[in-house]
Amino acid sequence: MARRGRHKHPARAPQQMVRAKFDLAQTTPDNRRHWTNADGLAARAAISPAVRRVVRIRSRYEADNNSWYAGILRTASNHIVGAAGPRLQVLTADTDANRRLESAWRQWSHRVKLADILRTCVEAYWRDGEVFIMRGNSIRFPLGLDLLVLESDQIATPWQQSQLVDPFVDDGIRFDRATNELEFYVYDHHPGLNTPVSTLQGQWYAAREVCHLYRAERPGQTRGIPRATPALQTLPIMRRQELATLYSAETAANFAMYLKSNSPAIDPADSPADFAEIELTRNMLTTLPAGWEIGQVEPKQPGPLYEMFQRQALMSFCRCTNMPYTLAAGTGKDANFSSFKGDMKNVWEPEVQVEQNRIQMDIVERLWQWFLESAVFVPGLLNGLPAIADIEHRWHWPPLPELDQVESAQAAEIRLRTGLATPTEEHARRGKDWDLESVRGAADFGVSVDAYRKAVFAQTFPVTGTPQAPGMPTDTTVTTASTAVADTAMNGAQVSSIVAIIGQVAAGVIPAASAKALIRSAFPLVAEANVDQMLAPFQNVAQQTPAATQQAPAAAAGEYTTIGQRAFTNNQKRIRKTLDSLTSGEISEVMADQTLQSIGLSPERSRALIDDALGSGVTDDELQQVDAADGDIMAALSDVDLTPSEGMKEEAQRGLDWRKEHGRGGTPVGIARARDIANGKSLSPETVSRMVSFFSRHEGNKKAEGFSPGEDGFPSNGRIAWALWGGDAGMSWARSKYEQLQNAREVAK
Repeated sequence: MARRGRHKHPARAPQQMVRAKFDLAQTTPDNRRHWTNADGLAARAAISPAVRRVVRIRSRYEADNNSWYAGILRTASNHIVGAAGPRLQVLTADTDANRRLESAWRQWSHRVKLADILRTCVEAYWRDGEVFIMRGNSIRFPLGLDLLVLESDQIATPWQQSQLVDPFVDDGIRFDRATNELEFYVYDHHPGLNTPVSTLQGQWYAAREVCHLYRAERPGQTRGIPRATPALQTLPIMRRQELATLYSAETAANFAMYLKSNSPAIDPADSPADFAEIELTRNMLTTLPAGWEIGQVEPKQPGPLYEMFQRQALMSFCRCTNMPYTLAAGTGKDANFSSFKGDMKNVWEPEVQVEQNRIQMDIVERLWQWFLESAVFVPGLLNGLPAIADIEHRWHWPPLPELDQVESAQAAEIRLRTGLATPTEEHARRGKDWDLESVRGAADFGVSVDAYRKAVFAQTFPVTGTPQAPGMPTDTTVTTASTAVADTAMNGAQVSSIVAIIGQVAAGVIPAASAKALIRSAFPLVAEANVDQMLAPFQNVAQQTPAATQQAPAAAAGEYTTIGQRAFTNNQKRIRKTLDSLTSGEISEVMADQTLQSIGLSPERSRALIDDALGSGVTDDELQQVDAADGDIMAALSDVDLTPSEGMKEEAQRGLDWRKEHGRGGTPVGIARARDIANGKSLSPETVSRMVSFFSRHEGNKKAEGFSPGEDGFPSNGRIAWALWGGDAGMSWARSKYEQLQNAREVAK
C-alpha cells in the first residue's frame, strides 16, 4: 500500500500587527485605569440635565464659600462689562435724530440698571454656564420695556414631558435641525422655591422673547456648563487646606507647655501627685520638683509648601478662564510690570474682547431690537430715522484699565496723525462719545462746539494761521525743516534723531547754534548747507529760561537746583529717552553726550551716564543721584581715599587675563574699569556709586552655574564681569567708600 504523502500547504505571509501610533491610544493598564470614564457620547448626552444640575449647584456652592472663586467672578464681570456697560452710537445721516435716539437709550439703560444686569449675567454665565433674559413690560418706564433675568434652573422641559425623547428639545429649549433656538419653556417660578416640581407651571415662549447667553464647547451643544468646570475640583481642596492652615496657625499661637522628667519613677509609690495648673504671667519665676523640666509645644504651621500649593491650585483655575494669575490673586507679588503687561495684552484682553462680543451678539443686540420695537410707540422718538431694521449703529465697550497712560496717549496721537483713527474712534476706544465730549469741552471753555473742535484739531494737525503756543514754529517752518531732513537720504533712525534735535530747538530747549554743532558732530556726512537749511526757520526762536519762570523745588539737587519740579521731571524723561536711544543704536555716543549736556548736565555726569548705559544700564534711582558741584562738597569728597585695595587689583587683573584667554565676559565699560583698578588708579565718587549699583544688580549671579571653581563653564561670563569690577573685594570696598562719601556730603552740607 503506497504511503500517502503529506499535504503541503502553501507558505503563509506573516500577519502584520496593527498597533496604535499614539501612546494615548495604547490599551495599557495605566491608560485603561485613567480613562475608564471616557465615552463617545454626543454633547447633549454627555452634558445631560442631571449632569449640568450637579455641576451647577457645586459651582454655586464654591462661589458662595470660596473667596478666590468669588473674587474671580467679580473681577471678570467688572472688566467685561465695565462701570457703565456698552455705549450706543447711532450712525444714520440725521445727526439730531442720532443724538435723540442715543439719549433715549441712555436714559432707559440707566432706569433699568442695564450695567448691573449685565454684570449679574456675566457672573451667572461664568458660575452656572448660562443665563437667560426675558422681555417684560412695565408701566414705570416711558418705553414700557423691562427686563427679567432668569437662572438656568427656570428653563427646563415640562415635568409631564421630561420622560419623552425628542431629538429637537433639550431641557426646555426647542430648536431646528441647525440647532437654531425656536422656543423656550419657562417656569413661572424658580424650582428652588421649595415648590414640588410636579406642581410647577410654565409656558413656551418664542425665541425672540428670550436672550440666552452660553458658550458652546462642543458641536451640537445647546446648554452651557460652568467656565471653570475642569478646575472646580481643586477649589474645595484649596479651601480645606486654607482653613486647616488657619486653624493650625491659631493653635500654634496658643501658649502650650508641658512638664517632662528624664528619671521616671520605678515604684508607683514614688510617682508624683497630679500637678496643679500654673497660671503664667509676665516676668514670673517658678520652681519645679526635682527631676522635672518644662517643654513647649511648637507646631510647624503654616508649612513651607502651603503658599506653593495655593498658587498651583489657583493657576490651574486661572488657565480655565484665561485670567492672569496676578489678576485672579489680586496681587502682583510674584510678577513685574513687563510680565503683567504681557499677560494682560496677550491673554486677558483677547478673552475680554471675545466675551464682550458674545454678550453683544446674544444679549445687547436683542435688547436693542426690543428697545426699537417699544420706541415705535413713543411719539417723535424715531422721526427722521429709517426703518428700525435699517438703523446702523455701533457698540463701544469700556476699555480695560490702562497700564501705561503715557504710552496709550502717544499711541493715540500716532493713530490720529497717520490717519489710522479719527477722534470719534479714539474716544470710542476709551468708552467715550466724541460728540458728547465736544459739547462738554466747549462748555468748560465757554466757546462753541466748532471752535472747540478746531482748537483740538489744530493741536494734532497744525495749519497755517492757527494760533501757536509761544516759541512754537508754524506749519510752514515745520514743512521746510522736514523737507530738508528728508533730502539728507539717511535711514529712519538717523532722521528721527535729527528731527528730535530740531524739535528741541523749536521748543526753545536748546539754541540753534548748539543744535548745528550737535548735528555736525553726530552726522559728519551731512553737508553744512543742509544743516543750515534745517535750522533756518528756528534761528529766532526764543530760548526758555526755566530758572526765571519757575520756582526751584526744595528737593531738587545737583545740576537741577535752578529749575522747577515740572522741568526736573521732564529732564529725567529726556535723559532716559536719550540713554535708551543710545543703547538701541539709534544715536551715537557723541550725539548722546551733546544731548545730555544741552539738557543741563555737566560733562562729567553726561560721560558717567553714557558709560553706565553702555555697560550695565542705568536705573531710575541712579538718574536721581545728581551730585552737587559745590566747592565745599567737592573738597570734602576729596579727603576720602579712593585708591583701590590690593585684593581689588588682583581680582581686576584676573578678570583681564580671563577676558584675554576666553575672549568673552564683561563690557567695554567693565574692561576700562578693570584697567583703572589693576593700575591702582584713584577712582572718582561717581565710579564708586556705579560700582555699588553694579554689585547690587549682579550679586545674584554668584548663584549661577560656572561662577565657582569646579563648576561647568567656569569662569562664566558673569564671573569674569564680576572680577573686572574688583570681585568680592571690590564690592566690600565700594560699599565702605560709598558710606564714607555720604558721610562727607552730610558734613559738608
